[in-house]
Amino acid sequence: MNSILRPSLHLALVAGVLTSIVPDRARAAEITFLCAAAIEPWMHDVIPKFEKASGHSVKSTFLVINDIAEHVRKGEVSDLVAVSPPLWEVLRREGKLDQDIRIAIAKVGYGVFVKKGAARPDISSVDALKRALLNARSIAFFPLRPDGGRGPTGAYQVRLVEQVGISADIKQKIVESNRPRPGQVVSAPIFELVANGGAEIGVAMISEILQAPGVDLVGPVPPELRDFIVFTTGVPTTAREPTAAKALIDFLISRDAASVLKSKGLEQP
Repeated sequence: MNSILRPSLHLALVAGVLTSIVPDRARAAEITFLCAAAIEPWMHDVIPKFEKASGHSVKSTFLVINDIAEHVRKGEVSDLVAVSPPLWEVLRREGKLDQDIRIAIAKVGYGVFVKKGAARPDISSVDALKRALLNARSIAFFPLRPDGGRGPTGAYQVRLVEQVGISADIKQKIVESNRPRPGQVVSAPIFELVANGGAEIGVAMISEILQAPGVDLVGPVPPELRDFIVFTTGVPTTAREPTAAKALIDFLISRDAASVLKSKGLEQP
């Protein structure tokens, strides 16, 4: 039998071997991901791991969840979104999300923060937090949105002071932060306000406090006052890469991704 291979057959065999050992990137997709800004630090850690493992790439945009909803409503290209459960339900009813895909990936609670290096007040109980807010010279608050509403943190701030019964007492101490500059994370101005001495104390999502420059996390609010924002993934009905988007969801609920949550101020849902 002739042991010399014809050139065409030789090339075909080599190609077959290479195909068996080199990852197939021909089906790799670019996933457009509209993600809640509060979980951005976690995503910076886990998305590169997903890209390496899957061969897909992820184009992420981090926004407040109400802005994510507007992008989806306008039909702008997106393969995956991470929003709150109530907003997911609204978009589902509007026919904007695949009703069969609703996976919670993380949740975040609220904490108290002060200027970096400043004395940290006692907030270990409801009474202690109440005293800390009453004793503060000024308290940072998110401003009302242009439509007159409040985002999740702004709404929680109002509920918190109502729950501890000091709404009237601190009214003159409230300092509203500026609105975010173009391209700036929506929560950045409230942290700048405290970091620059414009307010003494504030309340925000723990994950955002941990990534904000110039401020220190005092700790989570007492258990009786705790509330959480849950982040839920959904696939828009106009998604171009729904299969790849589902693969990313699977990765985000994997043990590998969940192991990073705590270091980013997040918890499993």
